[in-house]
Amino acid sequence: MNHESSAEPRAATEPTAPTAPTEPTEPTGPARPAPPRTEGRSLWPLVALLAVLVVGLSAALVVVRAGEDDRPRAQVGQLFDVPFAEDDLPHYGQVLLPWARTKAGAGAPREELPDLLGAEANVRAPEGGRFVRVEVKLEEDYSIPLSSIGRPYAQETEVVLRADGRDYPLSGPDGLVLDPDGPFQQGGGVWVAVDGNPTELEVRVTVDGLTQVVHASDGAVESGQAAGLGELPSQEQLAEREAIPCGTPRRLDDSGLRVNFRPDLECRVQLTLRTPYVDGLGWAEEGREFLVVHVARPRRVSLVSGRGEATRFWDDEALEFSARLGDAEPLRPAANVNALNEGLLTISDPDDPDQLVFDVAAGKPAPDLRFDYQGQAVDGEPFVRERRPVHFRWTIPGGDLS
Repeated sequence: MNHESSAEPRAATEPTAPTAPTEPTEPTGPARPAPPRTEGRSLWPLVALLAVLVVGLSAALVVVRAGEDDRPRAQVGQLFDVPFAEDDLPHYGQVLLPWARTKAGAGAPREELPDLLGAEANVRAPEGGRFVRVEVKLEEDYSIPLSSIGRPYAQETEVVLRADGRDYPLSGPDGLVLDPDGPFQQGGGVWVAVDGNPTELEVRVTVDGLTQVVHASDGAVESGQAAGLGELPSQEQLAEREAIPCGTPRRLDDSGLRVNFRPDLECRVQLTLRTPYVDGLGWAEEGREFLVVHVARPRRVSLVSGRGEATRFWDDEALEFSARLGDAEPLRPAANVNALNEGLLTISDPDDPDQLVFDVAAGKPAPDLRFDYQGQAVDGEPFVRERRPVHFRWTIPGGDLS
């Protein structure tokens, strides 16, 4: 038997012992770059993050900016005298005062007062409120003949802004001054701080209980009885009217005294004016108006004596002057026109006329005007004196007074 064949090694079938790990070897050359990724990377998450950061930063900047405005806020109703462009309001309406034509209006509400010399105003609007510009200014040809029974001018002109039903007074030393006895610069413009952002604006001007309303949206005016002031003649037109002579008086006494007037003191009506308003009396009643009469009259009469005898005079201390229009007496006693017109720019009338004011039917002819000058004249020697009646009457037809 051949035994060599059975003695062959069994390495192929016996398990082998595990081999120990080998140490890594140093590379012998530069590493090769990894091949590029073929899968695309999205940039939208990065863009979204940046957008969030920008929005947050913007909000932070707004908050910081608002916090830096430390200007005080105006009080509701507070007035400010800030320059404003002439005639820069969208609409004006004519308001008639007893002595002047004016134009009035209000501008749109705004959040800031105008810049002053390029710098912002030092005050902010009230919280949630606005500023409104209001103007009441004299017209260029503003004068209206003013009738009054006394001095100084009695009534005040009140100006109010009505904004969405709430009133904001604008008159007074810090606001608008409208007074014929006041300074030359009358009226003007003023800013008022108002609540909210009003849409309905009215300028309301009140004299002696009568209110004229100017609607800021279109300048429409509700004048009421004051509209009659616009029909009055100008001062120049009044000055051009001719005086009305009283004519020759009738002698109504039977004293037998021969009496004359001084030639330079004849009776004449210098002015007549029909008006809806007289300061001190107010507005005429509905359907009525006032008739204002200025009369220059005798203030002294003299006894015409024979040659060589002293001339005797009687004046207003002894004689009384009175007037009636039809059967009506004047609403107030006669007043001296020069005393009523006292002022730096007033020219006194050398004839020293009296003013009389009567109540008449509006638009109707006036009754006849009657003047009486009467009293008890004293005549005789120093120790033998007699009181004798003296009575003169002038009558002016009512048709001449229109």
